[in-house]
Amino acid sequence: MTSPAGWPRPGRRALAVLFALLTITVPACGTELAANPLGPCGDDARTAGGFSELEVLLPKALGADGRAPDRVDSGRSCSDVALGTLKSHGVTELRFAGATWNAGGSEGTVIAVLATPEWVPELEEAWVEEFYEAGAEAGKKTDNIETSRPTIEPAGGVFRLDTLNDLSLQTVVTWEREGLFHVVIVATDVAPGKDRAAHDARVLEAVQAATPAAVPLST
Repeated sequence: MTSPAGWPRPGRRALAVLFALLTITVPACGTELAANPLGPCGDDARTAGGFSELEVLLPKALGADGRAPDRVDSGRSCSDVALGTLKSHGVTELRFAGATWNAGGSEGTVIAVLATPEWVPELEEAWVEEFYEAGAEAGKKTDNIETSRPTIEPAGGVFRLDTLNDLSLQTVVTWEREGLFHVVIVATDVAPGKDRAAHDARVLEAVQAATPAAVPLST
């Protein structure tokens, strides 16, 4: 099978944890948060307004047309499956908020902000990187997994993971700023007439949209 110029070749392993049709739950660093409105940490849960103090930090629009997200919600991850490798570091609860922009097919963008409650160990950058790399390696159809540490302004130094899931190029970018971890996830279909430059432009656009929202939670 031949891929358009600039794209990695399709492969055999999948990265279900990475994108999962824009419904991913992801790790965060420790900070003080309100009491859990979703009840004691047991089953994983998410809903609009679950953690409003996190949702308010998300960008309200994306792109030159200022399009509002198709979905905004928040929640917490408690199960071993959702926690993944973070469980081995003593993380027992992750809280997150995410804004999703669907772009048709398997294309879309997620911008998320994440935090752990004060009784959970504060995340380290190495743990976040391990979480995503382990998810990629555990998939069934993902190939060409590449990681890098570029500088993307105005976020600054970031961790970036790129992979091809069947014919979908998927990128995760994470960075810490003012006590919070931020995550951008972008998926672009590999098809005639599309190129890598357009995907990278979407990644940059999402990071730029996410960065102004990177402010500390009020205590």
